[in-house]
Amino acid sequence: MKNFAKAVLLALLVLLLAACAGGDDSGADGDGGGADAALTVAAEGEVAASDEGGGARQAVQQLPGVGLRIVKTASLRISVGKGGFESAVDEARSVASGLGGFVVSSSAGQAGRGRLVRGSLVIRVPGRSYEQAVRELRRVGRLERMSDDAQDVSSEFVDLEARRRHLEAVERQLLSLLDRAKTVPSALAVQSQLNETQLQLEQARGRLGFLEDQTTYATISVTLGERGATAAPGDGGWGIVDAWGDGARAFTTVTGKVFVVAAGAAPILFLLGLAWLAARYLRRRIAFPWGASRS
Repeated sequence: MKNFAKAVLLALLVLLLAACAGGDDSGADGDGGGADAALTVAAEGEVAASDEGGGARQAVQQLPGVGLRIVKTASLRISVGKGGFESAVDEARSVASGLGGFVVSSSAGQAGRGRLVRGSLVIRVPGRSYEQAVRELRRVGRLERMSDDAQDVSSEFVDLEARRRHLEAVERQLLSLLDRAKTVPSALAVQSQLNETQLQLEQARGRLGFLEDQTTYATISVTLGERGATAAPGDGGWGIVDAWGDGARAFTTVTGKVFVVAAGAAPILFLLGLAWLAARYLRRRIAFPWGASRS
């Protein structure tokens, strides 16, 4: 009977020790759960990010009201009469400001007695006023050349907007996990993924901001110049006549410099020639001193 009681007590003691060991193991698993959860969320975020490009259709449905996004640009070359350059520039500036736009940059070149005769402007106007701005700018002078371009960036805009929303959701989840992390390895794992997510989020926001600016305002480049004025370097006014003129001027310049060098060197060459003849004569006299008397 005593042996049976001892066996029962021993069995109970073994069960209690097994239960304690199981509780410690579960606690250790709980400490590592933060890191596992962080890595799981990170993996899910990477998979979702890679699937964004193929889900354009679903993104369109989730982003109502995006509408058509068009980047509009134009380039105009306009000539004006003599003395009309500055007034044409003022008129182009007035067109931009009158339509709610502004001048991004401008440049001008001089000719003759320092009078400005040629230059260019880069104008930004609201996209809805693009066609009206082009019409009014064409009336500033005589249109010589024009090109315009319209680029549809609607799909890229929708993809970027969907990516931004997704990354913002992942960021919120990672911030929540970071608050709940109880160990240093878990916090480091979550923080690493959070940094990568925030970097991608800033890139998406930056590209969205650029596209927003380019589609909200159209860009128009205007080159103005007086007819008959010398073309400024780099303005595209160089043709076959200008090539012949440049070649003639270069030939005249080189020829003139050659004559200047020759005229400056002529006296020196003359003196060197006399010295050479004198040296030759003296050398012959020294070599044959009797030559004259024999003859």
